[in-house]
Amino acid sequence: MADRLKPSLRERAERYAATFPKWPSPRVDGSRWLDAVWILGNNYRGTGYYGAYPPGYLKRIAALFPEARPESTLHLFSGSMPKDSALPGLRVDADPSTNPDKVADAEDLPLKARSMHLVVADPPYSHEDAKRYGRPMPVKARVIDECRRVLRPGGNLVWLDTSVPMHRKAEWLWWGCIAIVRSTNHRVRVVTIMEKR
Repeated sequence: MADRLKPSLRERAERYAATFPKWPSPRVDGSRWLDAVWILGNNYRGTGYYGAYPPGYLKRIAALFPEARPESTLHLFSGSMPKDSALPGLRVDADPSTNPDKVADAEDLPLKARSMHLVVADPPYSHEDAKRYGRPMPVKARVIDECRRVLRPGGNLVWLDTSVPMHRKAEWLWWGCIAIVRSTNHRVRVVTIMEKR
């Protein structure tokens, strides 16, 4: 995608504000940084799958990425995501029972290099979570490397976790950080947004 089509951080925040006028807009600091706190609340009408995206999460991410296209958007660890989601794309999961578009290990993706503009990832947050999924805990550094491999230069990684992933500043420009608060007795999560340099 040509740079002229890529929104600025301010344009991303304005698009979000227009989509969600009742909620606080992300804060933008110059042309380098965007941050926010999203209070999503409880909603038990989701997929019913443990660890699924929080309700309303993909609508909010879609508002920040109006340039996203289904053919160049990858969802990792997201087989249970409905195909008609607010941010459609290729759903990849190692668990075939989640009915992903591709069954694959996130550490070794069967995708061409530089084939994606946007990767949205929601990995297991802990060894206990991975055990609950019946899978080994992924090596997050390897997953980040695979995300970088499949992203085109200037493409973005949206990583939902309970911590900011380790990354090399020479390879990634970290430009966004969003706290996700659900309700009482829920983990606070963080959305880390990074652009491939």
